[in-house]
Amino acid sequence: MPYIRPMYRSESSCISYFVCCPGSGVAAVIDPSDETEQYLSAAKGEQCRITHVIDSHVHSDHVSGARKLARSLGGRTELVMTKGADVSFEYTPVDEGEVIEVGDAELRAVRTPGHTQESMSFLYLDKKRAAEPWGVFTGDSLFVGDIGRLDLTGHGTLRQAYESLVRLRSLPDYVEVYPAHYAGSDCASNRNLSFKTSSTIGFEKRHNDMLGWNTFEEFEEVMAKDPVAIPATWRDVKLLNQGRLERVQASGQ
Repeated sequence: MPYIRPMYRSESSCISYFVCCPGSGVAAVIDPSDETEQYLSAAKGEQCRITHVIDSHVHSDHVSGARKLARSLGGRTELVMTKGADVSFEYTPVDEGEVIEVGDAELRAVRTPGHTQESMSFLYLDKKRAAEPWGVFTGDSLFVGDIGRLDLTGHGTLRQAYESLVRLRSLPDYVEVYPAHYAGSDCASNRNLSFKTSSTIGFEKRHNDMLGWNTFEEFEEVMAKDPVAIPATWRDVKLLNQGRLERVQASGQ
């Protein structure tokens, strides 16, 4: 049976995910931090091969471990990003509706731009149990109690964010939400980001103020309030994750 193991990095309030299907001997990693040994150790413990390393978008708050992890695994692993992602290195592109198979698990791509233009969420299906989604990895599009900020240079727009949240909000209430951050992250709009690290669509619809609007105009009004400070290192970190800056130049990372 496949399972999901969240892994945390407290310094940047990040959550990455090890998705494993021991019966099939394969695994995938979503939004890995640069502390990549933990994923290799998890795969070794399960005697699984990591077949896919996935970044939901180009991160601006922390150094991604996706390329490092994929390189350490040689040609056996695909580095996956959204088709059209603004990076300088080669990757396997994924687009709306495409599926990544992880043994008996399935990751189905759902475009959710807003936080960045290339932001992608992934529906999680356990094919041993049902042909409908059990969870959704939301990246920085939807957090517990909050949503991702829209003012960094990901070129996403307010309208795109609204439409993406409408899509996520339309999922069944029981679908579990697995975000890429918890309280303390610089990537949140920071209205009410929770220390809780997972939720459900139904709970967020009822208790996340950032989903409590009925029209685009109401959403626009909410997002206009109380802008949050932009982190000092975001530009260098983003360039680093795009493959356009050396690590030594990314101050503070």
